Amino acid sequence: MEIEAGLGSVLKYCPKCAAAALRVVGAKLLRCEVCGFELYLNPAAAVAGVIVDEQGRMVVLVRGKEPGKGQWDLPGGFVDPGDTAEEALRREIREEIGLEVTALRYLGSWPNVYEFMGVRYRTLDLGFVCQATDVASARPREPDIAEVLFLPPPEVELGRFAFRSVATIAATYLQKG
Repeated sequence: MEIEAGLGSVLKYCPKCAAAALRVVGAKLLRCEVCGFELYLNPAAAVAGVIVDEQGRMVVLVRGKEPGKGQWDLPGGFVDPGDTAEEALRREIREEIGLEVTALRYLGSWPNVYEFMGVRYRTLDLGFVCQATDVASARPREPDIAEVLFLPPPEVELGRFAFRSVATIAATYLQKG
C-alpha cells in the first residue's frame, strides 16, 4: 500500500460517523468499515519560483525550520484553497522575501514527498520562472527563511536542496532557462 508513513494508523476515526474504523483499502484511499465513508488522500499543490537578479544570479533560500532546516529551497509554498497556483506563488514570494512578482512563466510540475511532524505528505510541486521588482532587496521576512542567497549558476549545488522536486525545478531552469 502507498499510504505514507502509516496514515492508516494515524487517521483512525471516521470524519462522518466518528467510529475508529478507517482502514487502508488502496494506494490513496481510506474507508470506514462502519458507514462506508471514503477518504481520498490526493496530493497537495505546492509552488516554487525561480527568480534571477540583474546579474543572472539565482535567488536561493536557506531553510530556517524543519523540514530541511539549513538546506536550500526556492521561494514558494502550499497553494491555499481558492487560490490559483500563480496567486499562491505571488503571495508566498511576498511573505517570504518581500518581492512583488511582475510576471510568471510555467516551467513544469514534479511530484514530491514533504515530511512534516512524522507524516509524509504527497505534493505536486509546480515550478515557475518569475520576474520581480527590485530583486536585490530580497530578505528573509519569516522564520521559515534563515538566509537569502544570490548564486551564479555554476554555484547552484542541486544536492543542497531540501526537496528533490525543487532541485529538479532549479535544474530545469538552469538547463532550459
